[in-house]
Amino acid sequence: MKQNASPKFEILSLFEKGQSEKLLKLDKLLLWALTLVYAVIALLNLGTLSFPTTVYEGAPGDKFTLDFSETVDIDEIWLNGNIAQGTIRFLGDEDAGEQYTQDQGDMFKWQKADVSLTTRYLQVSVADRAVAMNEVAFFSDGRLLPVTVLEVFNDNQTVLNLVDEQDTVPEAPSYFNGMIFDEIYHARTAYENIHNLSVYEWTHPPLGKLIIALGILIFGMKPFGWRIMGALFGVGMIPLLYVFAKRIFKRTDFAFITAGLWAFDCMHFTQTRIATIDVYGVFFILLMFFFMYEYVRQDYFTAPLKDKLKPLALSGVAFGLGCSSKWIGCYAGAGLAVVLFYHLFSALFEAYKGHDKGAAGKRALFWRNLWTTALWCCLWFLLVPGLIYFISYFPYYRYEASVRPSYGLKDMFDTLIKNQKDMYNYHSQLTATHMCQSMWYQWPFTFKSVWFYVSGDGERISNIASTGNPAVWWVSAVGAVCLFLEWVLGKVKKNPVHPILFVGVAANYLPWILVTRCVFLYHFFATVPFLLLSTVYLFFLLEQENRRIAWIKWAWLGLAVVYFVLLYPAISGLPTSYGYAGFLENVLPASILYYGWV
Repeated sequence: MKQNASPKFEILSLFEKGQSEKLLKLDKLLLWALTLVYAVIALLNLGTLSFPTTVYEGAPGDKFTLDFSETVDIDEIWLNGNIAQGTIRFLGDEDAGEQYTQDQGDMFKWQKADVSLTTRYLQVSVADRAVAMNEVAFFSDGRLLPVTVLEVFNDNQTVLNLVDEQDTVPEAPSYFNGMIFDEIYHARTAYENIHNLSVYEWTHPPLGKLIIALGILIFGMKPFGWRIMGALFGVGMIPLLYVFAKRIFKRTDFAFITAGLWAFDCMHFTQTRIATIDVYGVFFILLMFFFMYEYVRQDYFTAPLKDKLKPLALSGVAFGLGCSSKWIGCYAGAGLAVVLFYHLFSALFEAYKGHDKGAAGKRALFWRNLWTTALWCCLWFLLVPGLIYFISYFPYYRYEASVRPSYGLKDMFDTLIKNQKDMYNYHSQLTATHMCQSMWYQWPFTFKSVWFYVSGDGERISNIASTGNPAVWWVSAVGAVCLFLEWVLGKVKKNPVHPILFVGVAANYLPWILVTRCVFLYHFFATVPFLLLSTVYLFFLLEQENRRIAWIKWAWLGLAVVYFVLLYPAISGLPTSYGYAGFLENVLPASILYYGWV
């Protein structure tokens, strides 16, 4: 191969020194560097740690007075709400006032209310239902007004919490200092799990929200706290995919290319920086397929059985964690079963294709290993995942036990079963539509992104749209189809990775064809890594036939990096000019980014 390579191609092939499925010194260096670079990008401006955490809890009829020390002109009130849906009133001199009703979508972020009040004292009252406020701030011509609580009503000391964290008031409300998109469901429910409250978001299994809760326990109920775990799982996908690719290709260059393309995929970046549960489902899906590949790549007859059973067990654990995060893990689990049965039937065919003494020994070994493997799978793909799923509902059991003294084990199973029925009914009967919804056949080519956040001041605009990197998705969509056709036509040498790649795509993608409710581009998230691996595998085969095209994979990675940089303002919330926003929306071939909607 090297005999036909010119010096310039030798330079491009430096990474090919890693001819091993194990991580060599060069692999570790590249892997750490890539992971570190991505981690810095992912954690940059993830969310603030300066956020109000003490809560005023008021009941209807509560009244108290705020003092500004002098007569002031108030033109804006900023409110940062907690979990409640009551109405709070602000009354100044001459009975001039304003009222604000909390809504489910307004919590844990700063809401502005324009007012016109000239007063020194402001009477605050709860009009109806309970209210919960993290902080309230008052402004005059852009200046934050100092304020204190003059009197406490009915010895409700939480009144003092209403204006005790004025140092957390930001310069302007943004994604950086408040909840966006579905964080109002998932991050809120993580908070409720911590405080043993009735959960608000029950339409997905609990594990993803419990992982979000871990970040909140460490860093507090702050944007950084509720987003950090998703970001870290996103970072963790980089070494996972690198090792996966190194196992497949046994070459450092292709492992680096695969992980690099994933690191600079826009949806991987955006979807893991928001406190929703998709990242956990996708991470565990990758993990379960990685361990299944570790199993099927070992020869059924020559590999020691104990060496094969270990990755099979780990795949089952990852399956349980994936299903407990989101039901997309169940789709992937069905794919695992297909891969497993394909491997077993291939071994059965090999055992019975001969008639000599060696073949008879193979047949005996096949059946002996089969029964052990079957029992092992019952344990690790049924019992253990079932136990993980059952345990993940602990917050439900704890809450029910706190309000029902006689709550027992049977009640726990009743709670679990009821939630499964409720989830199924919700998803199967959902008729709502959404401006960001798209069809499954539009996803590979990033037809319509999902709009997470937008804010503008007339000069600059901040936007977060969840979309794929066209340089990654468009190429991968075509490449995966080409590889599949080559495989069907028998032009690709048999390899145990083929069922992993093709079933990985099919199991995570095809079920969405049957879903009749509104669906979104991020439902394609779990499919993309398998499309990416398939296309890199295609380049791997083509390069073996023609060494002179080795540069193409590097050009592909370079294009993906360029696209990521260009799209960064649209996927990160970085404020940009309206002119550049227009370029991204109307000139750069990418996706519907929604800049043109504002």
